[in-house]
Amino acid sequence: MIDHLHIKNFMCFKELEIPTLKRVNLIAGKNNSGKTTLLDAVRILKSYGDNAVINDVLSSRKSFIDTRKDSYRLLFHRKSTHSIEIDDIEIHESGDNYYVKTLFTHELVNGDKLNPDKVYSISIDDLIHISLNTSYEVANHLWENIVLTPKEDDVYEILRDSIQPDLIRLDVGREIVRVRLEDTEKPVPLGTLGDGVYRILLIALSLANAQNSILLIDELELGLHYSALEKLWNMIFKYAQKWDIQVFATTHSQDVLRTFHYVADNEKYINDAQYIRLQINRKGENEAIIFDGERLRESLELQLEIR
Repeated sequence: MIDHLHIKNFMCFKELEIPTLKRVNLIAGKNNSGKTTLLDAVRILKSYGDNAVINDVLSSRKSFIDTRKDSYRLLFHRKSTHSIEIDDIEIHESGDNYYVKTLFTHELVNGDKLNPDKVYSISIDDLIHISLNTSYEVANHLWENIVLTPKEDDVYEILRDSIQPDLIRLDVGREIVRVRLEDTEKPVPLGTLGDGVYRILLIALSLANAQNSILLIDELELGLHYSALEKLWNMIFKYAQKWDIQVFATTHSQDVLRTFHYVADNEKYINDAQYIRLQINRKGENEAIIFDGERLRESLELQLEIR
């Protein structure tokens, strides 16, 4: 697991220090406080600055300009010099070119300079990432990795226990997901059951694929009714422990924070949980405020704003 994170000159972060990280980390903050940027930094760090992953980070933000090298300039903080630091990974600008190096030895990693023509493949990331627009193709890829294994049964358990108790079986295709429910003879499209079922399916498939790795979830609450959140957190904590997964999830929702606290307050999970609020301090500097255990309970009692 990543036990700390230091980011410098990356996108909206002039400098950000998170001295401790736990197994399950919930991240909140106002719009443009850097929640998604933090997830992008973890992606780049865990891929050792893989060229195609960096390209995908920019593409997901609609910031890749006709595959031109100057697209990489958009990775840099607007007031930065010519170097980005993400722990021991450095993205360095030199003339018209950009390089990924190790911060301490300044040796190149992953080969040569960054190439805007490197195409991203969903198999490149050394972690599992759920974005706001994760496609059926990604879901199908995750499903093919676990179908006809014991983890398929775990996926059914997560769905039944959190949102769809009458589920019998499902099939995840590249363009559609079909499910069979109790008291029905024919399968029905997953879309007829609502957006929340697909969101939890993605989280369940991602947990099943993230064993001994990292799971990133952008805006956990997307499409979910608050009544499903506590059950979902129970599943996340349970399988994060079972499969040795480190989870980073972002949110705008007070309900997500509250249910996170309810579950994390359990003796089984209390030492695995941390809430991180990203904000700009009075000096105009990025900072991460860490809440765990008693401090999170106090903040909820005071109904502190998380956005």
